[in-house]
Amino acid sequence: MRNSFVDNLVAAASCNKDIYLLCGDLGYGVLDKFAEQFPERFINVGIAEQNMTGMAAGLAMSGKKVFTYSIVNFAIARCLEQIRNDICYHNLDVTIVAVGGGLPYGTHGYTHLGVEDVSFIRSLPNINTYIPADRYELKHAMAQILGANKPTYLRLARGGEADIHNTAITSNLIAVLPEQKINFICSGTVLEEACEAAKLLKVKNIEVGILSLMSPDPQLASSIREISARTKALISVEEHITYGGIGSFIAESISSLGKHAKLVRCGIEHNKLNHTGSQKFLRKANNIDAASLVKIVEYL
Repeated sequence: MRNSFVDNLVAAASCNKDIYLLCGDLGYGVLDKFAEQFPERFINVGIAEQNMTGMAAGLAMSGKKVFTYSIVNFAIARCLEQIRNDICYHNLDVTIVAVGGGLPYGTHGYTHLGVEDVSFIRSLPNINTYIPADRYELKHAMAQILGANKPTYLRLARGGEADIHNTAITSNLIAVLPEQKINFICSGTVLEEACEAAKLLKVKNIEVGILSLMSPDPQLASSIREISARTKALISVEEHITYGGIGSFIAESISSLGKHAKLVRCGIEHNKLNHTGSQKFLRKANNIDAASLVKIVEYL
């Protein structure tokens, strides 16, 4: 997905000379295509993400469309003050691209786990968030980002993700499997776990629906409410803490309903952040792998 992001950005930069890319001394091999084609619009700021965010704000104030790029904790947590004060409150055209959202860097320990980022960003004004699950969702997100002029957060995984979809995406709320009485609503690459769980459940003659929610967009709240009103249960699945993210967005969306589906929020547990291991290991430890999701559905 990282390579697809750069491919989309290079194509856009070929038509728009105001597109700039800033990085925090990483992304070698991934960002090379942009750096080689547009060296005057590529700036390696060094290991100084707060400065990078301030520079991005300054460029945006001068009419540029700016993208910053770093690992999720360094792109978001380290410079949250600059994102808040310099970008969001000035409503500037800066897109913060963060790689490793969720658990991909789990072998590096909790310092590299990007599991609170969506909650941080959702609390800020004027900023959109996109959490694509594969290249198709990324392309749709990029089309929206390139067509807008406002703060944006684009949360990417680490790379090498399989495609879930096989056709172009036209919405931020995508039906992967038809709606059933029990439905998974996922964000990001953990969608693959829900798809695998659905296959395992089908063997047991249990049908589930799957929705991919690429953005906690308030305009989607009415669609979430409609789904909730006609189904038995919604299971949110995210590589993020269980509050402040997609699960919380769904809870906020349906809270005004007198009667709504049971909501089960599946995500990262803070008391397990001291675990170190692969993404697969940490998904299992936090009960967001396919086998755990099967058990949750069976319990319902």
